Amino acid sequence: MTSPTKIPQIQAQKLFIILFIISLILSHIGIVGIEDSSIMPNYFIALIVSFILAKRARLDLFKLVIIGLIVDIFTGQLIGQYGLIFIIVYILNFSVNKILVIKYQKQIESLSIFLILFSFIILWLTSQSYNIFITPKILLLQSIFTFIAYLFFKVIINKFIAR
Repeated sequence: MTSPTKIPQIQAQKLFIILFIISLILSHIGIVGIEDSSIMPNYFIALIVSFILAKRARLDLFKLVIIGLIVDIFTGQLIGQYGLIFIIVYILNFSVNKILVIKYQKQIESLSIFLILFSFIILWLTSQSYNIFITPKILLLQSIFTFIAYLFFKVIINKFIAR
């Protein structure tokens, strides 16, 4: 029998799986009106950042490595790239929360922008080491669209978990 405290955690894990599948579908479908597929938002970074900041689904380092490897396989990226990004985002969030007291919504939004931008810097650095060229303009546009996707996921998480 499950305890009452486990029910929200199970709901959060189910929501995470559903949003992961939606992210997978959206990452392979273009946005209407945007013809350049290189500026698509990175739904997976938005999903992980939103769940880490919402403190839902109990993501730990092992789960993030596994999720990162799954994302790498589905997106056809360098194996381990997303695992590294997710681990660093997790560690940065943990470090910032140990150093600073984050309790206001503006602070959380600022932290989300920082985590998203830092994840794109890691994406750019790992791509450079394998001679995959990504321009700063594309990275900035992807970061902006990813932040919008983060806000979308955040609203869904808050609505679903609040029930």
